[in-house]
Amino acid sequence: AGLDALGPWHDPLDKLDEVVYLVESPRVQEGSFDERFLRLPERVIVLTMQSHQRYFPLGGNRFAFVANGGDPEVVRSGNEFVLRGRLEDAEFTFERDVEVGVDELAKRAGAITYLKGAGSFADKTQRLVDTVRSLGGDEHALEAARLAKADQASELVREFPELEGHIGATYAKLAGRPDEVALAIDEQYLPDSAGAPIPETPAGRVLAAADKLDHLVTAFGLGHAPTGSRDPYALRRAAIGLNRLALEGDVPVQRSQLGAAQEFVEDRLEGLLEVPVEFVRAARASAAPDLGGVARLAQSLHAAESTPEFDAVHTAYERAHRLAGKAEQEAAARVDDALLEEGAERELAQALEGTHIDELAEAAKLAPHVNRYFDEVLVMADDAQVRANRLRLLLDVRDALGRLGDFSLIPR
Repeated sequence: AGLDALGPWHDPLDKLDEVVYLVESPRVQEGSFDERFLRLPERVIVLTMQSHQRYFPLGGNRFAFVANGGDPEVVRSGNEFVLRGRLEDAEFTFERDVEVGVDELAKRAGAITYLKGAGSFADKTQRLVDTVRSLGGDEHALEAARLAKADQASELVREFPELEGHIGATYAKLAGRPDEVALAIDEQYLPDSAGAPIPETPAGRVLAAADKLDHLVTAFGLGHAPTGSRDPYALRRAAIGLNRLALEGDVPVQRSQLGAAQEFVEDRLEGLLEVPVEFVRAARASAAPDLGGVARLAQSLHAAESTPEFDAVHTAYERAHRLAGKAEQEAAARVDDALLEEGAERELAQALEGTHIDELAEAAKLAPHVNRYFDEVLVMADDAQVRANRLRLLLDVRDALGRLGDFSLIPR
């Protein structure tokens, strides 16, 4: 109640409960500091107040603190004196970083080890630039990638790790970089929690995806996959964030880019989509090239579940899938037209020729040919060559329909 009486107050580091339990007779007081410190970035002021002194920002140059008795004026003066010292230290550190400049900081960061076995931040930066380019990032995104880790060499981030990204963006802007570059640097770690938003800018979304993608691929490549409840490299959070950037931000994250982390990342996708998990798993077995494509396919399959087209494709796929194991062992390398004896198999082979199925409607057109094939053709013929040819045709059917996913994973 005492804090509320002073106007809007902020507690971003959740210090209130901690403070209340530190004093026997809590009393809320207001203090202020020299307005010259307002030129510091707001987050620097807030972290200086909260990390060191457990104060509560009130806006402008005002702050609140919880006292434990004593003369109010003396207590206020003492707290203002302490905060002034803290802010002077922050001001000095900030000015030193600005004097060094973001470009020099980026060079210095290059000598810092990123992750044991994964090189320095210079290596990390080059990978970021390459990944941003592969994701279609523009020049703003590429420049942001070059400067993204500059603040790792800054004194302020050494003092307040929570400022990484944000203070780098501040230094980039002070160095004259475009707003789009600074904003992307500021947004590179988003989303950083379950309820956090994704970056607002296109460059920020691409940079954030590149950063998470590199972190996941590098960590898995070094054998740092999470085990049980242990996840020291926050890879679950990175995977969820990467999926959200692909789904909500339309970043074209290719599945081929995920390397050893692919299964782990796509497992997280199952929890994000509001469709039954079997549809997501079926779509994961498809030819969809990117994470967004897997998601859209899972959603479209689920939406079509009750349609005649879905039933037709599901049945045709299941019939082909049931013999797939046998087919893999005995099938010919390719279909030989000269061995196609029955009209139904010639018709199916012709329907398959040049087929590139990307939608359920296309797959549904193939289904009648598949059903006729099974109804009229003895797949397991006595003649070994004919049998091998028919099994090859069966595998071609499975592969063609399988571009939309593994329908056998969807129970009927």
